[in-house]
Amino acid sequence: MPALPLSLVKAGETVKVSRVKGGDDMKRHLNDIGFVEGSEVHVVSSSGANIIVTILGARFGLDTKVAQHVMTVAA
Repeated sequence: MPALPLSLVKAGETVKVSRVKGGDDMKRHLNDIGFVEGSEVHVVSSSGANIIVTILGARFGLDTKVAQHVMTVAA
């Protein structure tokens, strides 16, 4: 199954991080909050320009532009 950006994952779905794209600062920021290869991400809600996810027991709100850097596969 091909990787899908986190920004396109529907609310209620759980996926795994396959890789993080972008510059060093973007990769470091996402890595620091738990978006590393193999981590499970649950999409709580996705509306407009924002997406709310839970990862490693924490809940985060991400702008869809940031979420496009997180590539995911089915969990």
